[in-house]
Amino acid sequence: MVQPEAYADEPWGDRVEANYIVRSREPFNAEARMDGLVDSFVTPTERHFRRNHGPIPNISGAEWTMTVHGVGAGGARVVRLGDLARLPQFEVVAVLECAGNRRDGLQAIKPVNGVTWGAGTASNARWGGCRLRDVLGAAGVPTDLCDPFYATSRHVEFAAYGESTDDAHYASSIPLEWVMNPLNMVLVATRMNGLPLLRDHGFPARIVAPGIIGARWVKWLKYVRVQDSESTCFYQKRDYKILPPIANGANCDEFWPRFPALMEMNIQSAVCRPAPDEALQPGRPYTARGYALSGGGRAVDRVEVSLDGGATWALADVVANAAAAAGSDRDRDWSGRHWSWVLWSFAIASVPPRCTIACRAWDSGGNTQPAEATWNYRGVMNNSVFRVTPRMAGGTSRL
Repeated sequence: MVQPEAYADEPWGDRVEANYIVRSREPFNAEARMDGLVDSFVTPTERHFRRNHGPIPNISGAEWTMTVHGVGAGGARVVRLGDLARLPQFEVVAVLECAGNRRDGLQAIKPVNGVTWGAGTASNARWGGCRLRDVLGAAGVPTDLCDPFYATSRHVEFAAYGESTDDAHYASSIPLEWVMNPLNMVLVATRMNGLPLLRDHGFPARIVAPGIIGARWVKWLKYVRVQDSESTCFYQKRDYKILPPIANGANCDEFWPRFPALMEMNIQSAVCRPAPDEALQPGRPYTARGYALSGGGRAVDRVEVSLDGGATWALADVVANAAAAAGSDRDRDWSGRHWSWVLWSFAIASVPPRCTIACRAWDSGGNTQPAEATWNYRGVMNNSVFRVTPRMAGGTSRL
């Protein structure tokens, strides 16, 4: 149990609360306001959502160390920021999404166990640092995926400094093979949008695992360890899983060990504009806007919008990378890995007097969003078709 005094040193100076809907203050959990999310392809740091499971550690960059437990004669290595800086540096624009994004849609069906988020816990940032693959290679882990070492499935566990609400500390893991594939761009990140990480975002160093749910992007790194099984931490074993609809608070102990920990994000989209407090003018033109994303490196290949709640659909215009925001995006490379979100827009020539705006996305694996949500106990991975019924000028709110 985290004591209240542990929150006495929170980084309030780094938090522009006007940009957020604050869901809890201890720990600080705040989602981005939807209309601000579509102002730029790369989300400004001051608008990026903030998700925490305990107090924010206050760690000196000069004194910080991370222990890397690899394999072979090298054993454990102590790594400092200077050691990370001497490794080859990379940048990746990647979307970070909380697995509980849009939990409010499941909460509306019946109560769930978790922070009641809207669709504002997805943000797209430019992350910089060294590859975790290189850090592990220096600690004796074979970098050749054909090496006999990989004949046995292994995992990489990450643990954080600081306290957490549900376990001794926050820890999680992902498969070693995913980490060691250089195309997957798993980073030990020290920079966000060109600047050192803020404390809320993991200073001095954090994991960035593009295409994977945010629960695995561990912040305030204390150790990294290669091991034969996944993490035994609460957040791996008893959280962030899709349990069947029959699971509830009384019987979930039966189901936790039977189902896998979530890894890849699913296909997702949301309407950001019109915003919840925005009124539309019937008969006037309007441009609806939003975001879409998918996991595992799959590209969002199209976004569709409906003005009649999903009875009929039309294609939206999509911007899929930062360069295309100022030009053409018609020559996309569909063969590569896709880690960032896309932003979409849909021009409405004349706003109907009654309309429900819906959006759905499709990815390069042929996945799309289901018409309706399926409830689960933890309220995770809700990616049903997103619908909003905007208020009309002169009328009443129907959101």
